[in-house]
Amino acid sequence: MGKYVIGIDAGTMGVRCVIFDLEGNEISSAYFETPTVYPKPGWVEQDANDVIELAYKSVAKAIEKKNVDTSEIISVSFTNQRTSWAPIDKDGNFLHNMILWRDQRGAEIFPWAREQLAKHGMTELDLYKRCGHPLGSVQCGSKAFWYRLNKPELYEKTYKMITPHAMLAKAFGADDWYDEESDANWWLVTNGDTFEFDPELCDIFGMDIDKYPRNMKPGTPIGAVTEEVSRKCGLKVGTPLFVGSGDQQCGAAGVGNSGEAGLGSVCLGTAGLCIGYSATPVRDANGKCHVLGHPAGGYTMEGHASAAASSFRWCRNTFSRFEMTAADLADMDVYTIMSSIAAKAPIGSKGTIFLPWLAGAACPYYNDSARGAFIGMTLGVTKSELLRAAMEGICFEMRGMLDALKDAGFHEFKKLRVTGGAARSDLWNQIQADIYGCPVETVNASEATALGAAMIGAVGAGVFKDLAEASRHMVRVKDTYEPIPENVERYNEVYEVFKACYKGLAADGFEQINAYQNKFC
Repeated sequence: MGKYVIGIDAGTMGVRCVIFDLEGNEISSAYFETPTVYPKPGWVEQDANDVIELAYKSVAKAIEKKNVDTSEIISVSFTNQRTSWAPIDKDGNFLHNMILWRDQRGAEIFPWAREQLAKHGMTELDLYKRCGHPLGSVQCGSKAFWYRLNKPELYEKTYKMITPHAMLAKAFGADDWYDEESDANWWLVTNGDTFEFDPELCDIFGMDIDKYPRNMKPGTPIGAVTEEVSRKCGLKVGTPLFVGSGDQQCGAAGVGNSGEAGLGSVCLGTAGLCIGYSATPVRDANGKCHVLGHPAGGYTMEGHASAAASSFRWCRNTFSRFEMTAADLADMDVYTIMSSIAAKAPIGSKGTIFLPWLAGAACPYYNDSARGAFIGMTLGVTKSELLRAAMEGICFEMRGMLDALKDAGFHEFKKLRVTGGAARSDLWNQIQADIYGCPVETVNASEATALGAAMIGAVGAGVFKDLAEASRHMVRVKDTYEPIPENVERYNEVYEVFKACYKGLAADGFEQINAYQNKFC
């Protein structure tokens, strides 16, 4: 049948191709950063054509690096940064840059959206009960509403609004613009249980239902590599293409979170996610946790953070320049050096609290005015405390999401599988176990998102009957971090301080800061 499966991941920061064998071992990979532009404060865009060209480039490089026999490639599947999208015309030309999930322009239309709901006798909670999502700026739906209201001439020319999944699938040989149904609820105009577009919700928000993408189940065959594509990236003509899923669902699948009882997953990457699996439809009575599909069938309920480990990247860029230079000279990972510095600080970082909301607060607060901060610093605080406080603050935000999942009816997880850049740090993994009060596991695959996409392709190609069987073959636990009781007790105290810091600033400070930034920045 063949030896290899490929996952192509169009992520927030760049495009990656990973080639795996059928035991989940990485055979080869390549990654290229995607240029990002910021036209206005809070706006974040990329050129969709860059994403496509970098996908070709990453596949070609991954094949070339290890001289992979392309006749042994069984399947190609796709994953992408979720809730990012771009409009195309009937000829497939992009009418606007891709608007990324981190873009906050959707918040501008919240008053209008609430008015539209009220005119139809609905509240935001009613919307959540219908589509499984609260009204938020992360959702592509709010930005699609903004696009219709603020770019009417472009909206009229728009044939489809598509995500990077559809862009890549079509670019590699799919016979139509195929998106995947497990992420349809981000559009805010779907039935949250069936993932079908809801005509009534489209009417409420004045959206043309025909402009939304054609959604398919993960693992559906959608075409094959063409001669033209083969020349661009080196894949063999006829290599089968399969619908994938969003990056976080693929990441969950890539760590085995596809229905195993008591297992949840946490991603500390560019975004932060806490994910639980349900075989049956779910809703959060408080309307805080997202509901999406899972490529194994069933549903995920998620808490979402807009910055997460990106906040630690900000720490690197802002006050760890020396460590970056040292890492470059010593051919080391700069985060290894930063972790070793953070390890010198005590638990709780001498009372220094880091609020990680550099891109606004999502679950459970949903406060787009929230901003990042270090609080509690004294003359005795050093870089060690600042770096550890950043690690701790990011985990406290994740704990808030785990609490939200519990409030929504999920049982406490018996263990959590972690992914993202943070999972490479022993210190950070132990901090996670201590703050969550739950065993934390890492897996062998460093790129769980690409692995999940590749697993979906393998199931689609008939290598495995389902994702559960694929997990047994391709997912392996690497390390386990048990919570240390005395650390758990200490962190429970610090967590209360963390929440109090948010509450104090949310009362007035965040709004004043946000108003100043909107006026002068």
